[in-house]
Amino acid sequence: MEADRTTRNERLVLLLLCILFLTTRLPGLLTLPLFNDEAVYLYRAQQFPAQLQFTVHDGKLIHELLLAPLARLPWDPLLTGRLLSVLCGWLTVVGLWFSGKIIANHAAGIFAGLLYIFSPLAIMHDRLAIPDAMLGSMASFLLAASLRLTVLPQPNRWHAAGIGALGALAVLIKLPGLFLFALPALIIITQPTAPDHRYQPWALLRTVLIVTLLAPAAFAPFNYGGAENHKVGVLDLTLQIERLAGNIRKIGEWMAITLPLPALALVGFGLIRRQTRRLVLILIIAACLFCLALAVIGSVLYPRYILPAWPLLLIVAGLGLSHLHHLPVTLRSAGWIIALASLIWGLFFIVQYSRNPAQAFLTTADRRQYVETWTAGYHLDEITHTLRTEASQKGSITLVSPLQPRLIHLGTELYLNNDPRISVIDIDMGIDESRQSIGEIAAQRTVYIVLDAEEVAGFDIERRFPELRRIREWRNPYSDMAFYLYVWSP
Repeated sequence: MEADRTTRNERLVLLLLCILFLTTRLPGLLTLPLFNDEAVYLYRAQQFPAQLQFTVHDGKLIHELLLAPLARLPWDPLLTGRLLSVLCGWLTVVGLWFSGKIIANHAAGIFAGLLYIFSPLAIMHDRLAIPDAMLGSMASFLLAASLRLTVLPQPNRWHAAGIGALGALAVLIKLPGLFLFALPALIIITQPTAPDHRYQPWALLRTVLIVTLLAPAAFAPFNYGGAENHKVGVLDLTLQIERLAGNIRKIGEWMAITLPLPALALVGFGLIRRQTRRLVLILIIAACLFCLALAVIGSVLYPRYILPAWPLLLIVAGLGLSHLHHLPVTLRSAGWIIALASLIWGLFFIVQYSRNPAQAFLTTADRRQYVETWTAGYHLDEITHTLRTEASQKGSITLVSPLQPRLIHLGTELYLNNDPRISVIDIDMGIDESRQSIGEIAAQRTVYIVLDAEEVAGFDIERRFPELRRIREWRNPYSDMAFYLYVWSP
């Protein structure tokens, strides 16, 4: 009877956590405009399976497979894509709750889920139609499955194979998911074993590794993740060694702002208790190894890349909070003040971000890509409305799109895909023959082209294409970036 009551209370707390999560993620879900990477994934999902080879080459298979049916639903594809990420963020909270339950410390799982809900990095990326929230949720379930090995009296290869399968799914969500292998590896090799079973951990580790590598091995002939080569810096070893310190510094800054910093301090409380010290150290080291792997090989890093390390750090912070009652009054008070400061910071960020993301306290990297540069889709709805109006007046038009996959082209194609009055033709604007090609198209139908300010300068549009007349412009409200609409008018 008592056990049933305890189970009901635990489920009630989980339900309240989930409700709290949704109240922090759903308001203002579409306040941030379409981001370039969202446009890439949604466009490929909309064109599925024609774009499947690019999906595989990009190394984000599962995310785009799930987006494919959602992008065809009869409402804004951005809304459905972002709702998928909200679902993934909710699963992360569930995974953290399970992690606490597995190690018989429900409070740790609850506190970890609460800290995740109010973490600025999670608040942002649970609302974007990109695969990072999905990889974070897979990291939380990989965490739970790995922690289960610490409580099983005799883990076997089936348990290891299950962990390997989660690792394989992580790789198929996003290639850096492979670095999460550090977590089960550390847990397995540090588990105490009897002398007559001293080789068992290595057998379990081998099973986890083999099953994890099955996914990338199966897609290797199709160059799975090959498009990410430009983000790998180890091809130039000397330059990468110089870049390493900067990468580590950036990751440290991002953690301090987006975890945020007070929550990092809670990690230290988990080290105070001798009973949990070994597990806490393993989780901290695994999270650091994940981030270090990114720093070592990455030539291009963004804050969202470190999101899969969050569940590992937050369960440690949750353990620290759950043990505060064992500590002296001074340390206990300090712990609760730190936790409260983290929640207040997160709540302030939620309110700011829901109203206007541009006014929220973003990292420099996030502000540039989501708000200020050509990757931010401010005014995209007005641009597509203008093109539909032009098509309505002219009967039919042709929209010329440069081959470069930039937001202004992917976004307009995404939203104009089902309009029979508008045909889209891709042309390489960088070659000399492009002017003649556009002229031939214009002989049949009125030609329009939308470009961002960098393209206008880069292609030297107004000198090389004197027939193009600028008829509209839309300026980014937070920078000097602008989008321009041209019509071919000989």
